[in-house]
Amino acid sequence: MKTKSLLFSALLILTASAEVYAVDYGKLAESVDKQKAVESVDQEKAKEALSAEDGVDYEKAYESVDKGKAKDSVDMEKAKSAFGF
Repeated sequence: MKTKSLLFSALLILTASAEVYAVDYGKLAESVDKQKAVESVDQEKAKEALSAEDGVDYEKAYESVDKGKAKDSVDMEKAKSAFGF
């Protein structure tokens, strides 16, 4: 469950700069190949991010994700439809 929360947080960080008014989070979740997404996370770095004393260290969480692999785990057409593009 923590890995899914970490992945969701990473997706939010990666899309935070987009100008979005309405997002269908169900479609967004469906656009991600979960196995590939899990494989894009360095598990040791993710554990460090989750063991922060003040909760999740979002900078470490972001750094734990291989951006290229994470990008490859997303069906961009489905993701775009979640944002109404």
